[in-house]
Amino acid sequence: MSNIQKPNTDIADFVGFIQKGGKIKPFVKDIKLITTKVAGLDYIENIDEIFSQIQIEDKLDLFRESDNEYDYRAIIVKYHGEKIGYVPRNENHVLSNLMDGGKLLYGVVVDFGEDEPYKGYKYRFLKFKIFLKEEF
Repeated sequence: MSNIQKPNTDIADFVGFIQKGGKIKPFVKDIKLITTKVAGLDYIENIDEIFSQIQIEDKLDLFRESDNEYDYRAIIVKYHGEKIGYVPRNENHVLSNLMDGGKLLYGVVVDFGEDEPYKGYKYRFLKFKIFLKEEF
């Protein structure tokens, strides 16, 4: 009797796949970095119109604005191509370094609305998660 064992069919299938030029893709999941609020919403002229369109889980695009005169680490937040504000200055240091290094970041809306008016002034907020897009 021989002591050679027949290979497991799963392993044999895998080896055959590799021998035929098959490529294995790593498991890729975007990495959540932080949750924050958009800064400067109330300075956007058409924010009422934009707010009427926003939904939970909507994607937000992030862009560097290194020539910003007030903050050289500025990151613009856009919703469907419309600027709605910035990543807060106290949270953009590492994020701007990642973006300057070629990493793609994006946001996802988790909450938005209006807080109680203060002296007749509406205070809007938009809370979002920032993700690092893992690309292969």
